[in-house]
Amino acid sequence: MNSGTDRKLTTILCADVAGYSRLMNKDEGETLSRLKAAREIFSDFITRYNGRIVNMTGDGLVCEFSSVVNAVQCAVEVQNRINEDNLSLSPADQMLYRIGINLGDVLIEGDDIFGEGVNVAARLEALAPVGGICISGSVFDQVKNKLPKHFEFLGNKTVKNIADPVPVYSLMLTEMPDVYKNATDSDLSSEDASQEETEDDRKIRGYVKRQAAFNRRATAFGAITLLLFIINMATSPDYWWFLWPAAGFAVSLIIQGIMIFRGPHHGKEWEERKINELKARGYKPRP
Repeated sequence: MNSGTDRKLTTILCADVAGYSRLMNKDEGETLSRLKAAREIFSDFITRYNGRIVNMTGDGLVCEFSSVVNAVQCAVEVQNRINEDNLSLSPADQMLYRIGINLGDVLIEGDDIFGEGVNVAARLEALAPVGGICISGSVFDQVKNKLPKHFEFLGNKTVKNIADPVPVYSLMLTEMPDVYKNATDSDLSSEDASQEETEDDRKIRGYVKRQAAFNRRATAFGAITLLLFIINMATSPDYWWFLWPAAGFAVSLIIQGIMIFRGPHHGKEWEERKINELKARGYKPRP
């Protein structure tokens, strides 16, 4: 065992149960039993493909492979096996995994590994479809001509705590293409869904909430203004005093609207997002 700290290039596979909190809340005993069975499946295939389990924490698993091809083949075998075992269950009862794979440099401390290489694999796992696999661009470069699989480029994704956008590919499980269509993110608990959102997802969700709050505020101001108009007409029709509070409401709404609706369309974040979109499309500037 290496008691010091060293570095190496390795292939990291991260896996996690989709909707684990919901399943535990429904039936703790049954969920734990099925989790143990799934771990045995992982362990068997990881050993078969010469991998090593780094740790198993809760419903998650981290392992490493010296071969990128072996890591992807192992992930495919595991997902097909687990997905097939869940076919007879209703979508609400299925225990399906997400898997993310990255090739990266890691820190070694004892039997554990740390660093950005591991963090990227964890972010890819969160981006993967239920029952599916996402891989980084570094993994894709190594396996694209070695495995007869279909890879779909999902774009350069900005993920939490990673400085540069990560090229992300989804690997199609061609043996069972429809297996995880019934299990969607709507089946997950709000706790799991919030943990699996990317930084961009959270920003978009916040922007939509601000828009919704603005719309509710505008509706309330409109109703108050109408009520004041009715009272004004009934009590003093010769003096339109209701226009003063209505003007105050209007100015407040205009300021709030400018602050909300200009946000996502301007500034550095918008520019960086557009640059990443153009790069993902292979855009080439004119000479």
